[in-house]
Amino acid sequence: MDANETKKARKRVNAALALMGRIYHTGLPLDAICKLLTENGFNPSELDGIYCGHDGRIGSVSVSNYTYFAMTWHRMESGRFEVVAYVS
Repeated sequence: MDANETKKARKRVNAALALMGRIYHTGLPLDAICKLLTENGFNPSELDGIYCGHDGRIGSVSVSNYTYFAMTWHRMESGRFEVVAYVS
């Protein structure tokens, strides 16, 4: 991808991630996030891992040249997760 395509892909991903952040999830939506990144030309392989705890964060994981993914989560008393994620 050239710089212009990358910028457009980041905007698409961030718009979708913003919508994802407006709902509460029964679990961390990592599969949906990885699918979204892959469909837009990014490589989410660095996101593989074990995520646990009521609160956590992933900070600045490279998903492409000069593109980084970040995410925070909070598990509420109801058991649902609030997720905030973006690429930059």
